[in-house]
Amino acid sequence: MDMVLVLSDDVAAASRVATILQRTFLVDRALSVREAKFAIKGGEHAGVIMNLEVASRGRVTAAVKELLAYGSKPILVLTGHQKEADIVQIFHAGADECLPSTVAGVELLARARAMIRRQENHLPVGADIVIGALRINPVGRVVTLDGRIIELAGREFDLLLALARRPGYTFGRHELQKALWGEHSPGRLNVNTYITRLRQKMGEVAGRPRFLHTVYGKGLKLHGSGVGQLRQPEQIAATVRKIES
Repeated sequence: MDMVLVLSDDVAAASRVATILQRTFLVDRALSVREAKFAIKGGEHAGVIMNLEVASRGRVTAAVKELLAYGSKPILVLTGHQKEADIVQIFHAGADECLPSTVAGVELLARARAMIRRQENHLPVGADIVIGALRINPVGRVVTLDGRIIELAGREFDLLLALARRPGYTFGRHELQKALWGEHSPGRLNVNTYITRLRQKMGEVAGRPRFLHTVYGKGLKLHGSGVGQLRQPEQIAATVRKIES
């Protein structure tokens, strides 16, 4: 399930919007642009719903620009500024959607779904995916890390590609199984096996990840934190044995 961030300067308005969105999304909240920037730092949010009801048009457009400069997330703006010039300026600032604050809940939910779906489908199928020092070529099925090719088996590549297409998003167990085998999953143990193999070949371990981050109780996500260090195969094997013992 995708997570969206509701940015609102009004608690009651935020609750109304969150209640609507919770039919489809996990919902996080922020009461200021500063809080929103901190919230999206981890990259888990699929989009932002901005509802600054008492803000001027200038403040709304400035908030959109500030969030986009901090992280590339699709933004749906709810605002009372509905003159043509207002809407044009909000779109020019970088918003993906602009709706009146009084929009019906069913339309808000449909627009949010469509916005996020467009974002997920925006990446061309054959385009390289680059996350820090990690580069993935989906067509050639080639992975390089720090300029060196990593040899991955078929399902190891499929797992990495699924994670990389949605950097920062936490994949649950069922989603990881689906990435590996479609709807027909042989079980939990096999998922753990492929995660371990992928970590080993990328030179990292769960306790000090560079790209593959375990979210305890939720699943696995990929983002380039730069925290981990590249290790030699013998170091990796020894550390894995220590963790699993």
